[in-house]
Amino acid sequence: MNQTKKEILNLITNYCNENPNQRFGQLLFNLNINEFKKDSKEIRDIYNDADEEILERIKQRIKKLKNPMSRICNP
Repeated sequence: MNQTKKEILNLITNYCNENPNQRFGQLLFNLNINEFKKDSKEIRDIYNDADEEILERIKQRIKKLKNPMSRICNP
């Protein structure tokens, strides 16, 4: 397993531990691993997303979740 995958799994594990009442599917969306297509209710296919892209989405989402003001200004 490469370092990027380890980091992704560590971030998911930490988030799960901090949010034990969330279902796994909720975690995937809340961390922006899965997401909807822009201006659509369809789930965007992430099959071809690079691990690094997914890692960056997770990091940005966690940063946003930890900063309450960013959620108010940029929901």
